[in-house]
Amino acid sequence: MAQGMASNRNSSAEARKVMVVADPTRESAGALQYALSHAVIEQDELILLHVENPSSWRNTISTFLKMPSLGNSNTVSLDFGGSGGASAEGEGVDFLEEMKQICKSSQPKIKVRAMRVEMDGRDRATTILSLSKTYAVDVIVIGQKRSISSALLGFV
Repeated sequence: MAQGMASNRNSSAEARKVMVVADPTRESAGALQYALSHAVIEQDELILLHVENPSSWRNTISTFLKMPSLGNSNTVSLDFGGSGGASAEGEGVDFLEEMKQICKSSQPKIKVRAMRVEMDGRDRATTILSLSKTYAVDVIVIGQKRSISSALLGFV
């Protein structure tokens, strides 16, 4: 039955817009992997959306650490993706650009758009829903943090 649905979907000329809420987290990477393997096909558009909180402590620390020191022209940036530590080797890798490249290598025929927006006085969910309406998004994929016990026991 799933193959029949997929073949009907492939014959449709109407492209969908799929939005993945993107952060430098394992949960967001899982959401992207799910979207690439289950939610998009070649004529669809994938929107990677990162919602920044301008008053977040991470942004404050990151901005402070990216300031050049007086005796050294190198900058320091925080890498929240891997080890969570600071990197003293210049600019860190832009996780949003890295996610975009993964999309292009995994599904080269889909259109991928990466967007960074600020919450602008609203909460994160309201910002995401507002943008999904603005861009006429058909599907939103969001990663979910789960504790090890709920993952093992199957609780939602």
